[in-house]
Amino acid sequence: MGPVRTIAIGVTVMLAACGGDDGSGDPTDAGPGDGAPPSSCDPFGHYGPPGTTFTLPVPSGDTMSVVDVQARFPEVDWATLDRLYVPAGTYRTFELGNLPVRDASRPLIITNLGGQVKIGPNNGGNFIWSMHGGANWVLTGRYDPDSGTGDVNFPGHRCGAYADSRGRYGFLSDDDLDHSGPYTHMGLAIGDATDFELEFLEITRSGFAGLRLLTSRAAGDPAQPMANVRVHDTYVHDIDSEGFYFGWTGQPPSNLFPNLHVYNNRIVRTGSETLQVQDLGDGTRIHHNLLAYGGLRWLDNFGPYQDGNNQLLAREGTIEIDHNIVLGGAGTLINFFSSPQPGDGERHVTFHDNYYADTRSLLGYLNGTATAASSIAFRNNRFRGLDFSYTTVDPGATDPGVLFGVNGNNQATIEFAGNTWEGPRALLSGIDLDGTRGNITASGNTRGTVPVVAFVASGLPDVPTARLSMWGAVATLAPGDPPIQYAVGDLVMHDAELYRARTASTGLVPSEHPEAWEHLPLPADDLRTPEGSPYADLGVR
Repeated sequence: MGPVRTIAIGVTVMLAACGGDDGSGDPTDAGPGDGAPPSSCDPFGHYGPPGTTFTLPVPSGDTMSVVDVQARFPEVDWATLDRLYVPAGTYRTFELGNLPVRDASRPLIITNLGGQVKIGPNNGGNFIWSMHGGANWVLTGRYDPDSGTGDVNFPGHRCGAYADSRGRYGFLSDDDLDHSGPYTHMGLAIGDATDFELEFLEITRSGFAGLRLLTSRAAGDPAQPMANVRVHDTYVHDIDSEGFYFGWTGQPPSNLFPNLHVYNNRIVRTGSETLQVQDLGDGTRIHHNLLAYGGLRWLDNFGPYQDGNNQLLAREGTIEIDHNIVLGGAGTLINFFSSPQPGDGERHVTFHDNYYADTRSLLGYLNGTATAASSIAFRNNRFRGLDFSYTTVDPGATDPGVLFGVNGNNQATIEFAGNTWEGPRALLSGIDLDGTRGNITASGNTRGTVPVVAFVASGLPDVPTARLSMWGAVATLAPGDPPIQYAVGDLVMHDAELYRARTASTGLVPSEHPEAWEHLPLPADDLRTPEGSPYADLGVR
């Protein structure tokens, strides 16, 4: 590995020589529209050998609190440090702040040392894991002995070991579904930072969102974008609300995300949307992700209209959403907003080569405002599983009869080309398959068979997606708060454990009533598509 100069306190670097490969690449670098990312088996040495290293001291208690890492450790040369090590252990909370602003050619690599870093549960506090400040740093649990990162016993899904990856990432956030503070329990929250990268992390049982990225701004503050952020090779699962929650859904101003790259992530089983990303800017690409089983709290969520799968808000520039598998929702599967803030430019957004399936209402709604100078395109996507069944929440709702709705204030050039879907629905009001309606054109679309996506090893029983939910006693979003009715064979997640209904029931807590609920093994979540699949180039690798 070469010489290493170490500034360490009480921890020894443990590296194991191991053949094989590690890593994952983002084809965005080679230009939009390129092929799938390689498998997570690239050669070791991804970051090169470390020169100088520093290990955070092991705290006396169960809290790692370093609010200002530069002030706390002035002996470290924060401009040139190669590795910042976090000692293995279980921390009730973890805060690491005032990270340095580094040169892009020499990022600071932050990684686990000596085993797994587990954060949470806090059991009553207002957060578990927070990082803030700086630029050009990488948070990674990647096992790579040549680069001096990660740990051999916690390799995550290295070399395709998805089915064995649960609990085996270098960093694990587990909030135990804590609801002690509204909107505060994020599996990992990052703010006041830019040009950073996150990889090989596991986040589970968050009381609200899994991963939260936001830099707060007040009216009149200068722009502070989160630029050039990369989030990839994460496993986010069994989250009570959103899986990813980037940006701000309230009144502007908020930070822009230019050149955001999100790829090769598994976001699985969320109470609200799997992916809620706002403030998207030029150069954004969201691709080759597995976004499955969203909106599982559609009957008893924290509020209405939180039960789709994808929510995306574009502000300006060229944006690409491609090669994703999006599976499962209750309300509108794709909520898209064209919503510029003052000073933003045109938006040119393309959804292509994605698989969208299984929701109880509308497939997509194009909201917001845009002039004809902007454009939105859906090309070569496949849609299926659009079977209306939303009346439990809204007894007055009716089958929309179309795939998409469009806000009349959205005057962008809108194109639908080469898409295929099952079922009798028209594309949108006034256009069945092909045609023109004002600013909207459609051509080359097909109604026909769309095969059901299959996975290497999901670990879920073979039942329709709509029969999986998060267990609840009362449908708080339905008129009159009726008890939730479960039928024989229904699947529920309760405290992130999987159960199957033995009998029809209401109000019987699965963990307390084995006569009503069969406790099943945890899902394997190897959600790659098998060799020969018509979707072999979609989703995670």
